[in-house]
Amino acid sequence: MNFLTSKPSAPPVFLREATGLVKQISALDSLAMALSGMGLIFAFDVILFSPGYYIGANPLITQFMGFLLSLPIGLVYILFAISMPRSGGDYVWLSRVLHPAVGFVANFGITLTILSYVGSSTVEGIQWGLGEMFYDLGLVYGNQQYLNIASSLQGQDMTFLITAIAIVIVGAIAVSGPRITKTVTRYLILFCVFSGIVFVIVVLYAGQSTFVSSFNALSGGNYDAVVAAGQETGAFNGVPPVFWTPSILAGVVGILSYLDWFFPAYFGGEVKQVRRTQTIAQFGALIIFCIFTTVITVVSYFGEGPAFANAIAALWASYGQYPYITAPIASGMSVFWTQNALLIGLFNLSWLLNCLGLSLVVLFTLSRNVFAWSFDRILPSWFADVNEKLHTPIKATVAMLVGGLVFAYLSIYQWGIVASIYLYSVAGMFIAFMVVAICAIVFPYRRKDLFEASDAIVKRRIAGIPLISLGGVLSLVSGSVVLYALILPAIGPGFVSILLQGILPTYILGAIVYAIAWLVRRGQGIDLNKIQKELPPE
Repeated sequence: MNFLTSKPSAPPVFLREATGLVKQISALDSLAMALSGMGLIFAFDVILFSPGYYIGANPLITQFMGFLLSLPIGLVYILFAISMPRSGGDYVWLSRVLHPAVGFVANFGITLTILSYVGSSTVEGIQWGLGEMFYDLGLVYGNQQYLNIASSLQGQDMTFLITAIAIVIVGAIAVSGPRITKTVTRYLILFCVFSGIVFVIVVLYAGQSTFVSSFNALSGGNYDAVVAAGQETGAFNGVPPVFWTPSILAGVVGILSYLDWFFPAYFGGEVKQVRRTQTIAQFGALIIFCIFTTVITVVSYFGEGPAFANAIAALWASYGQYPYITAPIASGMSVFWTQNALLIGLFNLSWLLNCLGLSLVVLFTLSRNVFAWSFDRILPSWFADVNEKLHTPIKATVAMLVGGLVFAYLSIYQWGIVASIYLYSVAGMFIAFMVVAICAIVFPYRRKDLFEASDAIVKRRIAGIPLISLGGVLSLVSGSVVLYALILPAIGPGFVSILLQGILPTYILGAIVYAIAWLVRRGQGIDLNKIQKELPPE
């Protein structure tokens, strides 16, 4: 060989020949993490959000319609996760089937939107869980000190301090690796299931009559007066019809409750028995969540009384006057079914732990997206460093932890801005889902090599058409319907403003990051376009 004339070999596209991650997450662990990402105890807020944001809506159908709309998207994510079981999920699929830039920008948008949950949900856990508990106990015992603590937990500075501590704690658990994270998540889910079962028993035993008398005795308000005030704002008197516009729109938006069932796809490189795990975890999470939340919703809705539940939701959403310290979710309102301190604590703390469990799984899962970007050399290589003892990308997880703290600050001190941008950033998230749907449609034809090398279930056809392509078509329809329902309340100047402030900047930022990475890597002799040609190693 002539060493004077031979050209140096180009640097490899991937950071190394193996990820360093270990397959150690089982099907049941993945199921628990998917359920924790969805937040089982968020079932307590269905009777608040559905008739509150869509006046006159029937909250009893919300979860079932959300379930139906989630199924095709779930099918696509399961089949892709089985076909390409790698950390990063849709980033990897879109990068290999369409283009690396498309994969990064879409996954970047999804990642930032989900990361915002760490800020908003942890704040809700403190205020609507811990604060509610002290408020309820203060009402029961006539204890002013408890009421003062509840009031202080609604203040910005105190809330931020406790929220920051909570996020750091769950972040430390996520940093500790999959073994501890999955164990903690499993017990949190069991606790939430137990709380939900006890809640149903308590409400059925107490009944609506107990709720009415306790509300009148403890709340400082009057049950009938709340109903009357709510109906003045448009609240429906009784159970609203199922087949009319408010109910259908609220039902469509019910899919938002199901977000994050696809988390196992993002840590797909660490799951055992991929086909079994992804199917059980993602479909299982959808089914369990639908049943659990529907039961909680029906019991709490009739336990309060439909007219009252509709009214107080409408008053809350319109910033009207109602006799309660914060959001009247079912866990907080439990004080009007029972004055047992242990039960009051159980229901309110389950809300808090539910929010912390969500934050834990978000930090763990999204760190795998950052890892995947770095492993493909889009981000600095050190984000893909994996601790040999803990088998986890510590630096990527810490980056997500810092991002969660930023979103917590914004949620507390800039909520007016963040709330509106966040709501329609979720619409932007469904735009990304629709891109994944298009990817599924063309996958068997554009990347026939990867398709033919996939598991038999991925290659299954119906009437000669690949199942994954059919799932993509249905997902495209589902995403379009949900997107329409989300933006409908703000069609016109309102939505245009949110589009410019929230949705487009997220994807533009992702495009800028990718463009910078492409130029830097090009200068180093690395062609990021080669990412598309092969899957990253396991």
